[in-house]
Amino acid sequence: MKKWGALITLALAMFIIVIDTTIMNVSISALVEDLHTTVSGIQAAISIYALVMAAFILIGGKLSDIIGKKRIFIIGLIIYGLGTTVASFSTSLTMLIIGWSIMEGIGGALMIPNIQVLLRGEYEGADLASAYGMIGAVGAVGAAVGPIVGGFFTTFFSWRWAFRTELVIVLIVLVLTRYLTKDRLPEERPKFDFVGAGLSIFGWSSIVLGILLTQKYGIFLAKEPLVIGPLSIAPFGLSISPVLVGLGLLLIWLLFYWEERLEADGRAGLFKPSILQVPGLKAGFVVRFLQMGITAAFLYILPLLLQLSFDFTAMQTGVALMPFSLSLLVFALLGARLSARFFANRVIQVGFIMAVAGLGALGISIQPGAGFSDLVLGALFGAGVGLIVSQILNLILSSVAEKDTAETAGLTSTFEQLGNAIGVALVGTVMLASLAAVMTEQINDSTVLPAELKPGLTTAVAEGVQLMSNDRLTSGLETTGADPDMIAEVEILYAQSRTEAFQAGVALLVFAGLAGLVASLWLPKRKLVKA
Repeated sequence: MKKWGALITLALAMFIIVIDTTIMNVSISALVEDLHTTVSGIQAAISIYALVMAAFILIGGKLSDIIGKKRIFIIGLIIYGLGTTVASFSTSLTMLIIGWSIMEGIGGALMIPNIQVLLRGEYEGADLASAYGMIGAVGAVGAAVGPIVGGFFTTFFSWRWAFRTELVIVLIVLVLTRYLTKDRLPEERPKFDFVGAGLSIFGWSSIVLGILLTQKYGIFLAKEPLVIGPLSIAPFGLSISPVLVGLGLLLIWLLFYWEERLEADGRAGLFKPSILQVPGLKAGFVVRFLQMGITAAFLYILPLLLQLSFDFTAMQTGVALMPFSLSLLVFALLGARLSARFFANRVIQVGFIMAVAGLGALGISIQPGAGFSDLVLGALFGAGVGLIVSQILNLILSSVAEKDTAETAGLTSTFEQLGNAIGVALVGTVMLASLAAVMTEQINDSTVLPAELKPGLTTAVAEGVQLMSNDRLTSGLETTGADPDMIAEVEILYAQSRTEAFQAGVALLVFAGLAGLVASLWLPKRKLVKA
């Protein structure tokens, strides 16, 4: 136990981080009902969780050099445990965001960059290779069982017990941290880069929040101004969304400029920009960003489709995701076996082709009246993703010198979480925009709805249409006093519009998959394992 105690500790920590998002994705409908919120609200919580992770991962890695890797890991674990406790008792969306999105996000960001570093400090040689393999396997298993675990708790107990189970694992990991070697800090510790940390947090936050707010305030022209106290913000009639995205891009440019100055002066920063000059590394980051964004968006779209269009329970949704999860796991293992026979970039390219084909087939299958059997082609998408993930991390990390591995891993994790955050935010925005546009057109073309009611309905759609189930739509219409014929017509129009919204979301993922395939052409051409 003493030899592998550290591995068990770190593997359990990785497990709760990996399953956290997949557990909640199958519980979206239950969260909407219990917290009296909307699908867009839960989408925001998912994106903010990944955003917080992205903004703080580099900070967590740098703090470990100053305070100690084991100490920062334990601090992150405690924050994560407090966050999952708050989330489990949430009575509102705000409380869920505080506990899950922010507190758990910060805790995870402090743990993730230190898991691999702690492994390297505990093991070497064959033992280190075995430890890395175990951590990778735990991550894959967590992704596969997360939907089942979340579906089980949500259907038979409550989604709150998923968070409480995580808390139990957190407490076990805290006890097991005694197996981690004590920190040995250098006499001269690096100074913390407060400027870089601030630019990272506010830069990435502005970009993701700007994308999320397009649903309410518009993509370019303002649907309505952003009101903060006495201030009404809509500069030159523009939505606040492009303003925030532009501000975020400016702050990220300043972040890289600042880090370049620190490196040129020989001072410690959040990261070394010179690493990006390694051939193929930028392409690797782009590929990983797109792959993570596509995967996160898929795991957001498919549960919504199953629950809103097919009235699946959370448990049924978790079972329905198994073809995707199992094919991902199988082809990730198969891809690793192919590393000695084929160039890594070729395996990744085949993976993107399979993923795009699977998404295309899924998009065509999404039709009114489609059965679940029409949607199982998501397994082909999972197989493609499995081939990509079997190669991309190793290809990125093996591109740099050993002394730069930890820093490169931190940058990779940042791009992973940015992909998660932006993928979910963007696909949700596209689906709502499509829903509003198609619904407006359907209302105007309807021969059943009275002409005098159409302006009011189109205005209501423009101001706040949401993705929702048939039952919730019907109850909402009944509370307005609408007659049965009008309710029946709106239900038909909404079902058609919702179908096209899901198709638009899948089309975005197909486009992102093709972009990933193009980006993979710039990856270095080499085998990861010598035959």
